[in-house]
Amino acid sequence: MTERQGGPGGGILGRMADVGRAMIAGLGALSCRRPKVTLAVWVVMTVLAGWYSADNLTMSTSTSDMISPDTAFRQHSEEYRQAFPFADDQIVVVVDGPSPDQSDAAAVRLAERLSARTDVLSAVEVPSADPYFHRYGLLFLDTEKLQDLATRLAGAQAALGALNAAPNLQGLADLLDLILTHADEGAPATPAELLNRLAVSTATVADGRPVPLSWTGLVQAADEEDRAANRRFVLARPILDNSSFGRGRPAVTAVHEAIGAVMAEPVGQGVEMRVTGAVPLRQTELDTVANSAGVATILSFILVSVVLIAGMRSGRLIACILVVLLLGLTLSAGAAALTVGRLNLISVTCAVMFFGLGDDYGGHLGLRYQEELRRGLPPLAAAIEAVRAVGPALVLSTLCAIIGFLSFVPTAYLGLAEFGVISAVGMVVALLISLSLLPALIVLLRPGPGVAAPEREDRGFAGWVSRHHRAILGLAGVSAVLSMVALPLVRLDVNPLNLQDETTEAVATYRDLATTPRTSPYSVNVLTPDLAAAQTLADRLRALPESGGVRTFASFIPKDQEAKLPILADLSLLLGPSLIATPATTALDQGGLERAFTALKGVVAGYLSDKRDGPPDLRAAVQGFGNALARIQPARLATLDAALTGGVPPLLDRLRDGIAVEQPVTAADVPDSLKARWIAADGRARVEVLPTHDISNSRAMADFADAVLAVAPNATGAPVTVTEAARVVGSSFLEATALTLVLMVLLLVAVQRSVTGMVLILAPLVLAALWTMATAGLLDIPFNFANVIVIPLLFALGVSSSIHMVTRGQDLVRDGASDSDFGIELLVTSTPRAVLVSTLTTSTAFATLALSSHRGLSSMGVLLAVSITYTVIASLVVLPALMILWHRWRLRRRPAVPAR
Repeated sequence: MTERQGGPGGGILGRMADVGRAMIAGLGALSCRRPKVTLAVWVVMTVLAGWYSADNLTMSTSTSDMISPDTAFRQHSEEYRQAFPFADDQIVVVVDGPSPDQSDAAAVRLAERLSARTDVLSAVEVPSADPYFHRYGLLFLDTEKLQDLATRLAGAQAALGALNAAPNLQGLADLLDLILTHADEGAPATPAELLNRLAVSTATVADGRPVPLSWTGLVQAADEEDRAANRRFVLARPILDNSSFGRGRPAVTAVHEAIGAVMAEPVGQGVEMRVTGAVPLRQTELDTVANSAGVATILSFILVSVVLIAGMRSGRLIACILVVLLLGLTLSAGAAALTVGRLNLISVTCAVMFFGLGDDYGGHLGLRYQEELRRGLPPLAAAIEAVRAVGPALVLSTLCAIIGFLSFVPTAYLGLAEFGVISAVGMVVALLISLSLLPALIVLLRPGPGVAAPEREDRGFAGWVSRHHRAILGLAGVSAVLSMVALPLVRLDVNPLNLQDETTEAVATYRDLATTPRTSPYSVNVLTPDLAAAQTLADRLRALPESGGVRTFASFIPKDQEAKLPILADLSLLLGPSLIATPATTALDQGGLERAFTALKGVVAGYLSDKRDGPPDLRAAVQGFGNALARIQPARLATLDAALTGGVPPLLDRLRDGIAVEQPVTAADVPDSLKARWIAADGRARVEVLPTHDISNSRAMADFADAVLAVAPNATGAPVTVTEAARVVGSSFLEATALTLVLMVLLLVAVQRSVTGMVLILAPLVLAALWTMATAGLLDIPFNFANVIVIPLLFALGVSSSIHMVTRGQDLVRDGASDSDFGIELLVTSTPRAVLVSTLTTSTAFATLALSSHRGLSSMGVLLAVSITYTVIASLVVLPALMILWHRWRLRRRPAVPAR
């Protein structure tokens, strides 16, 4: 079937191959003749490996470390992080209240509770609560909006004076009396609007779940009072343990506990608080990966055991294989600790990988052992012969697997490079322990031959393949062409957020923030030499169509102050007298509350009786407020007072501070805490660019990142990181696949000493790769950080099936298989069954990853299971058909070689 016939005349490579086969046979024979010593040696090594890995195998929990730090975008990111260290490792609490007042109060209260958790949090802040914004907040309004607000406040002068004199239920009664008696439309809001809000807040008090009235909302323009305007943020910096899977869990747990406590207080009623940010996102991913990997490891071991039971039907033989798997896993962990020293988010699945691949050795050795027993060999001789017969193919398969695993090492994809090294070392461990300990255990336990599959069924399938081999190859060719047509559907998506469970709080909140450009976490930052350079760059970036806004330190100095300061001066002259007077009393005792409540109800009742011809909307609003007041019990009057008037003092304080500004605000007025976020200690300044819309889609994100990078090549941030990482992963995938194929071709040609043998081995793998990629495209399963290794692994792992089939075919040819019987003789041996069993166990083990809620691991499990399934179809159907065709063609082309 091939030009390889080896032998003494095979040259250096032939002699090396002969030496290798002799060494494999010698190792098997030695282990079988000294089984107890072999077992003792491996047990001692396993104990040492377990001890070493427990002390030295750590965990890398950083997703950014998956890409080599030598890449340009990683260097830019690190440079930015060094200048502004606050940018990383934050916990962000998004506070959404029904009003600005409630959001402010809840955010401040949460920050107070979090500040007490110095054991897990190093800093807590509420950016919107900075006194700088309280004092100069009015100057940050657009000139038109400031003028509109001034007009509204001027008309409410008397009302504000009444509230300032008595910011309680009594002052509210006086205010309503003033409004309703004189139908004064210059109140902080229209009378109907004010009364409707009072009715709603009063009803919540009556229901036992008080929601305070927002006085700030009453004086704001309608377009400002929306969900985004009511949103506040609490930022917390956690204390992390980067050596643990739970690096951020204590801090995140503390934040959730504080949120629960605030939500139970009156200030938290009606307020929604959600947690997101880099730390919660990473911790959520780590927890998902850890749980998924643990479950998948256990489940894969169980399923591998089930498949082995169905395939071998020998309890003692299966026990031998499973013992070898467990010991080999521990040895692999020790080897991983010795070589790489850490696990990452991908290599944490190495246990599943080991079970899925390590059983291949046991499957081939075990089934060949059973075949030799059925041929009449005693157990010891059968075990030695099994190692001698399948050992060379196992070694060659392992070398090919190592090539595939190590193919990512030369690339910038460090995460898969580490995974490849760990897996390659694991395959070496699996090979050595299978060629020595497994036959030793077989000799000690002496398992029986099991139950052979009915020969009639085997010959039926073999005969069908032999008869229809041309049709099979034709169908395979058509499927290959159709698969190539579907290749344009294949896409790459390395956005880490798209790999996570979108139902988790951190991910859902992050996506929600991305829908609003001004709160989008997908901003891009650029580090510039100084503030002047930042301003120049900002002007260029604002001109980009993809730019939805650009911020620098100068953005926190109000603009158009020459037009706004006169407006504030006029307001100060007009409102000053009303706001300067100190309230006579703020708190009312129970008696005062009851008198004020009676007065409030009297004002309502008086209007309803005296103004029967008043505006319908106003009468309806007054009636609604009166109905709500009727539900209030005396014991709830203090709560009612706080709900209806608690927001008055903060509003008046902010107005006093705002209208008191007389001089232009300069950079010197900006507090250091805010300045430090925009200007580094060495004077370098940052520029932030916001998108125009939600760019969660990878294509939109890449467009935004590329536009900014074209102007500022040192830009960094999530869009740049994701986009550049996608390019690194894509190029790494192509490099790794090409390297795998080239090295595998060279190895197979060297070992097989035949181009034909190499083509026969690789052809079904190319077909399976096309099928896999077409399936990914048709099912819209994008390649990502985790599953991009599937195609290189398909060649590395699937080659084992082809090697065993081709090697067994070569043996049959040397034994003189005839034209008509070759295909049948090949397919009724134990080799196809061993390929089927080992492939099923591998595919089953990988399929357990598909159960993960982490989309990266899930898609990795799906595509690996699919690809391995395709390889078994290609190896057991297409490859035999190709071998039959080639064998018959050679017999027709060449005269029979006389026996020597």
